[in-house]
Amino acid sequence: MRPALPQSMSSRPPEPEPAITARRRTLLALGALSTAALLPNAMAQPATPVARRQLVVGHLVDRIGPQADLARDYLAGAKVLFDAFNAAATPGAPRIVHVIRDADPNPRHAIAQAVALADNERADVLFGTGDALLPSLANASELTRRGVQLVAPLSGLAMTAENIWFTRADYQAEVDAAVRQLHSYGLRNIALAVSPDFAAGALGTGTPWLARLEKDIATRAVPLGSNIEDSARRIAAARPGAVIVAGDTLAYGSLGRALAAQNWFGFLVGLSAVSPSSAREILGASYAGGMVVTQIAPGPQESTLRVVKEHVARMKQYLDEPPSPATLAGYIGAAWLTRAATGMKAPGPAELRRALQARIDVGDFTLDFTRGLRGSQYVQLAAIGKSGLPQRA
Repeated sequence: MRPALPQSMSSRPPEPEPAITARRRTLLALGALSTAALLPNAMAQPATPVARRQLVVGHLVDRIGPQADLARDYLAGAKVLFDAFNAAATPGAPRIVHVIRDADPNPRHAIAQAVALADNERADVLFGTGDALLPSLANASELTRRGVQLVAPLSGLAMTAENIWFTRADYQAEVDAAVRQLHSYGLRNIALAVSPDFAAGALGTGTPWLARLEKDIATRAVPLGSNIEDSARRIAAARPGAVIVAGDTLAYGSLGRALAAQNWFGFLVGLSAVSPSSAREILGASYAGGMVVTQIAPGPQESTLRVVKEHVARMKQYLDEPPSPATLAGYIGAAWLTRAATGMKAPGPAELRRALQARIDVGDFTLDFTRGLRGSQYVQLAAIGKSGLPQRA
């Protein structure tokens, strides 16, 4: 049993609390009550992070075909843009999920790959499709039903499918622009050498476009058959001031070597299907002719443009590799896609199409899809320097 306190202690009234202490306790209690009443629950409790919406970009990369070098660079340019965009985490912007697969060269198998990207990875778009696969993917009903959009193709084919969004001019526009620019330099006698694959798909031999072009360039188009030397003799005999090669890097380099054997060293002009660095390797640093290519986006030599300066810096930051015309074209396509996707108000194919139909400046270079599905008709000639890099023509 606890002993009882002495009467003198148990009956003593408590000492009065100092006034300053009582006031402080009252103020603290009132402050706690008022703070709890005024603060919303989101501040009174730990905040729950809001999930960032995603845009899944499927990318089938051609690593073995004639566009392999260009496809690799195009991928590199797009990837550094996507990485930088995700790192910036702009409020309201989606997170880009970039799913990369090596493209199967068989079109049927490639369609199956694309469908798997749509079904298993929830791909919203296919990015950077090349010449070999674009027709098959554009006409695949399996992708059309799923609402998958083909955005920023590497390909320069002249197609009008409703699900292809070109951020570049086509090969026909490249040839037209090259002829106009060569004419402006005073060159009138121009030959057009056409490789079989371009004749069949890219240019459409026999079309009114080619007939008109043949009338303009003063030298008929020469097909590049299996005997390149024979084609070179026919071209060199006409002594043109320039030869435009409608073909890939191998066709360009092979014809250049054959023309050099005929002592022809005029301007050898390749389309955007030509890799400048690989072409320089084929022809060699001692090649005496003028090596020129068409560019379908501003090249690294356009150093005053914001998009070019930004791209050069990010290539160094993320990959530590030099830029090329193809890395910059891929970067521009990816920049347009991310900016358009940021404007989406809801998920889904219909809202994505609405967002893509915009006029977007990616840094002193504008892509305009408000009047159709080809956002750019930019074409410019650039000389290939001894290093294989483009220079101002």
